[in-house]
Amino acid sequence: MENFEIKDGSIFFSVNPKIYPMDVIFSAAYVFTDKNYIILDGNPEEEIVVEIKPKEKVEDMGKIAMEFNNELVNYGAYAVQAARNAHLRHIIMQKVLQMPATIHAHSKFVNLSDAKPWKR
Repeated sequence: MENFEIKDGSIFFSVNPKIYPMDVIFSAAYVFTDKNYIILDGNPEEEIVVEIKPKEKVEDMGKIAMEFNNELVNYGAYAVQAARNAHLRHIIMQKVLQMPATIHAHSKFVNLSDAKPWKR
């Protein structure tokens, strides 16, 4: 089962946005922008069409297609883990913001007038 077609020097993907949300598709596509031109089209509610056109001649277009699929899975997994851990990040940030500010003995205070020599 392939979700891509190679035609006229480009790779065309059909991506289901219910499986891979737009932020995942953007993230996966961004990885390829260095060596490829990326065009996104379609309806974000039904189907996203991704065109990848290499900037230089490529021997194995199928490899690029499979790498793109791997990036979709990679960023999809990252999005799932980020969603699962969102509450933990929130709790950690609350704890950090509730901590009293501490000044270490080795900290050095800077006089602002010394930091702006043009004000002398």
